Amino acid sequence: MRLPLKTSAPVRTGSRRRVLLTLLVAVVATALATGGIAVVNAVNQPELRVRGIPGSGVLNTAALPEARLTVDVVDREDDQELANDALRNVEVRLNGEIVPTLWVGSHRVLDVGALRAGEYELTVTADPGLLSSEISLSRRFIVDSTQRE
Repeated sequence: MRLPLKTSAPVRTGSRRRVLLTLLVAVVATALATGGIAVVNAVNQPELRVRGIPGSGVLNTAALPEARLTVDVVDREDDQELANDALRNVEVRLNGEIVPTLWVGSHRVLDVGALRAGEYELTVTADPGLLSSEISLSRRFIVDSTQRE
């Protein structure tokens, strides 16, 4: 004949406390790990760079056929995989309209077509991925149709 095991209230309470303490430790450890990854990503976050727009911010229409606007990533850690991830999810807009891009080497070439004289705003936005914040860059430039000698 078996006698039923009796557990006293203090033993059940102690067991419940251990379970709650274990859950609390797991939640805190997960939060610290996630926060640590987010901080590392924020510190090592790549920067976007647009090439092909002169420092003066003025493109001459005569030079436009040779001009090539590209977007690439400046990464302090020289992490090519992180740079590629950022460029993989890049969105380029010219005056609010989406511009198609093509992969060429380790950068994206913008297919802006023929630009008429006027003012333009180029906005590039990229999402490097998990636990990294979105990065963006905006450049204003002018296309000038005045003939240069």
